[in-house]
Amino acid sequence: MLHIAFPLMVSTSTEAMLMFIDRLYLKQVSAEAMNACLSGGFTSFAFVSFFIGIIGFSTALVAQYFGAEQHQNCPKVLTQSILFSCLSVPIILALIPAGRWLLATAGLSDVEVVQAKTYLTILMAGTALDLIRHSLNSYFGGLGKTKVILLSTFVMAIANVGANYVLIFGKLGFPALGIAGAGYGTVFAWFTGALTLAIVYFQQVRLPEYQILKSFQLDLGILKKLVRYGFASGLEITLPIFAIDLLILAFQSYGIIVSTAITVAFTWIHTLFIPVIGLEIGTMSLTGRFVGARDPDAATDSVFSGLFLASIYAFVVSLACLLMTPTMIGIFLEPDSLTETLDLATWGTQLNAFMMFILAWSAILGGALRGVGDTYGAMTIFAAFWWFQYLLVLALIRIFEFTPSEVLAIHAFSSPILCLAMLARFRSGAWRKLELVSA
Repeated sequence: MLHIAFPLMVSTSTEAMLMFIDRLYLKQVSAEAMNACLSGGFTSFAFVSFFIGIIGFSTALVAQYFGAEQHQNCPKVLTQSILFSCLSVPIILALIPAGRWLLATAGLSDVEVVQAKTYLTILMAGTALDLIRHSLNSYFGGLGKTKVILLSTFVMAIANVGANYVLIFGKLGFPALGIAGAGYGTVFAWFTGALTLAIVYFQQVRLPEYQILKSFQLDLGILKKLVRYGFASGLEITLPIFAIDLLILAFQSYGIIVSTAITVAFTWIHTLFIPVIGLEIGTMSLTGRFVGARDPDAATDSVFSGLFLASIYAFVVSLACLLMTPTMIGIFLEPDSLTETLDLATWGTQLNAFMMFILAWSAILGGALRGVGDTYGAMTIFAAFWWFQYLLVLALIRIFEFTPSEVLAIHAFSSPILCLAMLARFRSGAWRKLELVSA
């Protein structure tokens, strides 16, 4: 598990740092720009997450073919994933007006709305590069070659940090583009990441067992399998992400003071949680491999390994959230910021210490269920939980008029419902009856 997951954790940590640095850069432009980066970026992801979810399921499919020693089918999965990406792009472009409308009706300040729309439009327009990058990432993740993913992420990180600095602040003769520069820099980083992965992929031509040159063709059997099982993975990501996006927008509708504090708290939980996604993908890959090899007991052991590593990581992160709170919020807020903003950002960051354990355990269990093909079970649980959270928060804000700190507390301390539901689904053993790859 460490061999597969650790490079993925480092890789996803690097991606998290890119978003973190973007918001640090934009903080120097204005508080509204920093807040718009969160709302615009998250809304953009909500509209493309369904397609990313389907593509991401190719990790489990590649892993199971690899475990069943059907190596020639692994590149075919990648080809179908890229074909699906190309077919998805026109749909995503057609959804840009819907994303802009959602931001305009969320109750944000006028300045935040304008900047969030700009950021969303640029990211969704360049999403083809991100989908191809995810396709290649999923292929190498399924093979367990996560060091390749790590390499591409480092290249992408260097490109992103440099391009965003130049374009946001107007260096090297470029005009200062502000939040638009952050969007263009992110799209450029996606391009460099995809290019790096493609270069490594084509070096596998010399490996005869993969038959890469014969993989560049439509395979309806694999494509149908990708869409059929990946559909639930896409919904599993999209439905919760939309709920989380609406939840964030509901908090930001309190006004610029609360919006800034919420941006700080959610930036930290987002940044600190993303490395767990690497561990989740590692769990999905390893359980898929053992299931493909007809070894369900080893698949179960892989899940417990993932839970153990996730617990260690969550413990370290929780200590940081509790003991280093002033330092963490001081990165985004000045000491002379409004007391209300400082207090709410502090409370939200401290609550992250509790949330991290719940989210980490739930992610590992969800990755295990997806790896063995139980995508619909995981999708139902995640979607139901996050929409319940959104409706709860919306009612507390709009109907009962609770304070932001009270709403944050109720949101955090009701989260164990998710973990308990995921644990019950895994312990039911329904996943042992599923079979994706023929012996």
